[in-house]
Amino acid sequence: MFHRAIIQSGSALSSWAVNYQPVKYTRLLSEKVGCNVLDTLDMVDCLRKKSARELVQQDIQPARYHVAFGPVIDGDVIPDDPEILMEQGEFLNYDIMLGVNQGEGLRFVDNVVDSEDGISGNDFDFSVSDFVDSLYGYPEGKDTLRETIKFMYTDWADRDNPETRRKTLVALFTDHQWVEPSVVTADLHARYGSPTYFYAFYHHCQSLMKPAWSDAAHGDEVPYVFGIPMIGPTDLFPCNFSKNDIMLSA
Repeated sequence: MFHRAIIQSGSALSSWAVNYQPVKYTRLLSEKVGCNVLDTLDMVDCLRKKSARELVQQDIQPARYHVAFGPVIDGDVIPDDPEILMEQGEFLNYDIMLGVNQGEGLRFVDNVVDSEDGISGNDFDFSVSDFVDSLYGYPEGKDTLRETIKFMYTDWADRDNPETRRKTLVALFTDHQWVEPSVVTADLHARYGSPTYFYAFYHHCQSLMKPAWSDAAHGDEVPYVFGIPMIGPTDLFPCNFSKNDIMLSA
């Protein structure tokens, strides 16, 4: 049906790409909508009778850096862990282009970053520790990993600047959750002979929906892909599009 693909801002190797605990979150959802969770068949039958609106209105909080609902390794559609499948070359050998936006990691720092004042040293340290604790289950080496990350994502020429800390924290999440998974995906496709191209998107419009200091965040490329700057702001993309925006999108 298709012979080429463009993979924007995501990879099957990101921590949030696959739901590794589908039963857990299905039971949480079932409890919220009043379904019996003790009998699996009854639970599934009950969920099928609920409206889509009722289901999506429920507040199900996943573990940080993961998803409550998403693709599941079922042994059929997804027969094994995506990383294992890619390592073995078990994917369609099509031309692909994939890439990332400069500031994808903004979505993970909204709760710790002050849009005006940057981020304190304590908040930076806490964010790194929470990041390590959430994604790495083995206690051995955690302290070393935390300190290594802090060292690598500290701008030593401007280490006391809270705005610089904010920038490097966004870079940490961008690199781990988007850049590294996408680069590995590109390398694996290229290894097995797929014509592979990689892009980095830096441009973004000015919008009141995001802080002025942010770079191109997750989804910021979408209006340019679909020509939105040529028709002007919309409810979904309330940007102040410039002539440069229009030229980029044309």
